[in-house]
Amino acid sequence: MGIPLNLNRAFKIMEKYDIDVLIGTTPENNFYLSNVWSVGHFAIRGVNIFTILPRNGEPTLVLPQSELDQYAESQSWIKNIKCYGTFYMEISENNTSSSDFEKKLCKLVRSKSERTAAEALINAIYEQGLEDTKIGIDELGLSYPMWYELQKKLPKATIIPASHVLKEIRMIKTDEEVYKLKKAAEIAEKSFYAAVEQAFEGMKEFDIAREFDKNVVKNEGIPFLTLFGFGARSALPNCVPTDNKLKKGDVIRFDGGCVYQHYYSDIAFTAVFKKPSEKCKRYYQAIIKGAQKAIQSIKPGIKASEIFKIALNAVRDNGIGHYNRHHCGHGIGLEIYDPPTLSPVDDRPLEDGMVLCVETPYYEIGFGGLQIEKTILVTKDGFEYLTSPIEDNEELLVLR
Repeated sequence: MGIPLNLNRAFKIMEKYDIDVLIGTTPENNFYLSNVWSVGHFAIRGVNIFTILPRNGEPTLVLPQSELDQYAESQSWIKNIKCYGTFYMEISENNTSSSDFEKKLCKLVRSKSERTAAEALINAIYEQGLEDTKIGIDELGLSYPMWYELQKKLPKATIIPASHVLKEIRMIKTDEEVYKLKKAAEIAEKSFYAAVEQAFEGMKEFDIAREFDKNVVKNEGIPFLTLFGFGARSALPNCVPTDNKLKKGDVIRFDGGCVYQHYYSDIAFTAVFKKPSEKCKRYYQAIIKGAQKAIQSIKPGIKASEIFKIALNAVRDNGIGHYNRHHCGHGIGLEIYDPPTLSPVDDRPLEDGMVLCVETPYYEIGFGGLQIEKTILVTKDGFEYLTSPIEDNEELLVLR
């Protein structure tokens, strides 16, 4: 298993912004930079982990004593470790294991620990001779008191917010990241179809969502977002499942996905139980044409905003003249929303290696909601599906 980080791209983007040192602070950015996923950092607010990436010098990982096992089990490329805090792991006097992992963990447990996360980070910066450089910090995972302390204790450094820099680096995916995104999308698609196969009159939204989640786990994914709306509730953008029961003629709108090895999927499908209305069939064709036209336009160099316009106009031209949206898709990766956003204000040109979710949802209170969402890899020659192609869904799925 390789590391997520595209180091050459990272250095190139850091040079673009004239940053000497980049520091990750969020679970996603730390995993990207270090290949260490911390359970404590992800699950407990107040736990701090920092990955220090200098353009010249060795990277350093700063983490609490309680997370040393996560580092020891990882395949991190970072060798410099700085610990902080107090946590107790005893070492057995009768430990005769020759496991490399246990030897590594025992050495880490015996290492010196700083008092606080801020002290560990500041000392690591001084030890690497980076105290008078331009430092870009991912501000999204840093509290204001800690930001203030860094500025106070590093008076010669220029410290700037840099979450946008890390997002730009992560925007282009490596081959391994693409594989994981494709796997996550495949698991979600398979789980959707397995769930709707179980549909019956009187079934609750809760029940179909449970079927989806069960199949996600069966296929080695982790559920994270499972939205199912029946009938009038399908018009709710955030149709969190309830005990609402399925009736003949109901639209079933699904939006959601899963996580596979820390990478997200985000897909959407529409089905109808028994007989769909004429309006439903007509409007479904309009949103399909919108997404299809948008996907067919994908290639390096085209602006995200242009794809948005293509999607919007195609839906309007094919049956929903009043159609409006704030965006028709987004990037995806270690977070469900990565840049770019297919919106009227994002003029970023697409690049080879971006992964996008393209969608054309329609919500009408009193009628219902319709949606299709596909995952696309931008390639040097155009695009490649990471989900099933949209042509597979040209006909509205009617559950008999």
